[in-house]
Amino acid sequence: MKLLNLPEVFEQYRTIIEETLQPTVFIDTEERKTSLFESKFAGDPYFPLTMEYPKSPEGQPLKLLAQINFANVSKHLPNFPEEGILQFFIDGYDDVLGMDFDNGQNQEGFRVIFHEHIVSDESQLLQDFSFVEVKEELYFPVEKEMALSFEVGYEPLSANDFRSEKLYAKILTNIEDNDNLVDSFFETLNSTGHKIGGYPFFTQNDPRAYGDYTESTILLLQIDSIGDHILWGDVGVGNFFITEEELKRKDFSKVLYNWDCY
Repeated sequence: MKLLNLPEVFEQYRTIIEETLQPTVFIDTEERKTSLFESKFAGDPYFPLTMEYPKSPEGQPLKLLAQINFANVSKHLPNFPEEGILQFFIDGYDDVLGMDFDNGQNQEGFRVIFHEHIVSDESQLLQDFSFVEVKEELYFPVEKEMALSFEVGYEPLSANDFRSEKLYAKILTNIEDNDNLVDSFFETLNSTGHKIGGYPFFTQNDPRAYGDYTESTILLLQIDSIGDHILWGDVGVGNFFITEEELKRKDFSKVLYNWDCY
């Protein structure tokens, strides 16, 4: 389990920081072929023949970005499913990868689908996904299929989370005149990496600080630009958020999708 490590200069603020700790499931990847049922980035999704495959408004089939089989995820995260498969599809034929800058909850260009009851008979599942295309000149965030494994831990509020200005007010006030300390603080509490739960990382601003997104405090999934085969634009990051009440109801119709880069 990952523990909270702080530079000596911030030890005096440990109590403040530890009060923000949230359970997190950190994700590791392995490049290999996966089954239809496994947790993965990219690859072929679990998809029953009885369902309509998700498409963009232009009729372009969306491509699987990630699939999480919660039967293989530790029961570490409050309100998250304990079984079932959660999927994230995005438009691989769109320059902004299906994100709507004006309405991050508009799922026309992306889709979050939850399969609560799993069909085990593969003959009842879609097998051929050759109809899913990606624009050749567009770099899809995940270049190669990757199997996922999970490690539980806890994570403090990230410094660029929209809530940090209030919760870290004392710390930020004390260090605001020292640029090196400010830089170190943001680097220490950066929340980078692949994860479920915990807190997000942004290369730009937290979109939840604006409009109707302030209740979308639960990080459903974060995929970071890590290694040779995951890249969002110019070394960016992708995030999906949901409200606590929506998560309890397993209602993924208003998930907030955001990605940004440097």
